[in-house]
Order: sequence, then C-alpha cells, then structure tokens
Amino acid sequence: MPGQLECPMSGTNIDADLLYYSRGEDNSSYRPVLTGDVYEHLLLPGSTGTERNRTVIILQHPCSMRTNGVDLVWHILAAEVTKHKPLTPQEWAGGNFRLMPLPDLYPEVTSGKRDQAANFVNLYTLTPTQLESATRVASLSEFGINLLLQRWVHYSARVIVPTFQFQEATAGFCMEADLLEEWCEALSDGDSPQAIHEAGTECMTWLREDRGGYTYQGMLQDSQTRSAVRRAMRKEMKQRLHD
Repeated sequence: MPGQLECPMSGTNIDADLLYYSRGEDNSSYRPVLTGDVYEHLLLPGSTGTERNRTVIILQHPCSMRTNGVDLVWHILAAEVTKHKPLTPQEWAGGNFRLMPLPDLYPEVTSGKRDQAANFVNLYTLTPTQLESATRVASLSEFGINLLLQRWVHYSARVIVPTFQFQEATAGFCMEADLLEEWCEALSDGDSPQAIHEAGTECMTWLREDRGGYTYQGMLQDSQTRSAVRRAMRKEMKQRLHD
C-alpha cells in the first residue's frame, strides 16, 4: 500500500510466484534483457578485489538500456545476488532496505541456495558481452519489477513510490518485451543470438513504423491501446509465416 514498502502477498503469506515471470527451464532465450532479470556465472570482483562467479540482477530501466530498441548500451547497472533467508511481511515492509528479497529463486533445490536477495550495496556495471556469456536464471514479473524499483528508489533516495505508479511507467515496456519474445520465437531463423537479434530488429522496425502520425510502440504506452497492438502484431506474424 502507499506509504510503506510492499511485498508479494497471497492472504497473509509471502507468495514468491507473484514475483517471477519465469524461472529455471521456463526462461526463454527469445526474451530480451529486461529490468529484474537475474544472471549467474559472471566472473566479477568482490570488495577485496577477488574475482569469482557471481549472480546479479539487472537494475537499469528499459528506456536507458538500449541504444536503438535492440542493442544494449555499453554498460548495464546490476546488483549482486546472494543467499539470504526468506523475509516475513513485516521484514519486507519495515527494514532490510538495502535488499530486494528473491525467495524461491531456485525452487528446484532444497538447500540454502533456494532463497536469495539482491544487495544494493554491491553494484556492478556489466557489458553486453558479459551478459551474453552468462546464464539467465529468472525474470521478474511486472509486479516483481515494480517491487524491485520501489526498493531501489527507496534505498537511493529514501522515498517510497507506490508500485502502481511504477506500473504506469513500466507496463508499456513490459508489454514490448512480451511482444518481442513472441515475435522472435515465431519468426527468428533459429535460436542463435544472431538470428534472435535479427528478428528482434525486424520487430522493433515494425513497432516503430510511422502509421500516419502514430506508432505501435507509442500505443504501448497507453493501457487503452495495448491490446490493439498485440492483435495487430499477431495478424502481422500470421501473414509473415504464410508468405
């Protein structure tokens, strides 16, 4: 609720499923890199300079992440993710401000690795090449992304922004990522990074095409017209598949 840090709740219990768009085998190589994506197997230094494989979560907003809608900028902001016990609803709301809890990040394991948290104290800037060589283990849901941004902004500025306000600012970009994933899965010539990149470029060109004073990409920023863009895209995809 406005005025306090929120958490994913079903009734009186924390519901980790509300946090995630995908985890483990549900992750898709066709989905573009997005705020809230968790990557592992990155060789990065710690506070003492010692390098080891680390896990991170992407903090950067989608708008500032790409130069042309497809290609990533030269450095992407991320925070380290490490093991951490699950937090109660009271602990989510009333403390641990430097953390973004990630309960059940690895639901298939029973060890302490199952529950993790991002630490805003331990920040990195990553190159696109580093991300390409890493493994994506999870993507946050829209609600999860909004929770991440809420906690990150609060940690940085001690201001609590209600998640519904973040939703107004991020929903269009989340829908764009969904559409890119759907387009690339259906129309890319294979699952290689190059094939996915080419399909993603075609999708962005279609979304940004001038249609007499408006674009489908612009329409994604309005909740009233997003579904129309999805319908138009599926019609376009069907046409391309049959050509």
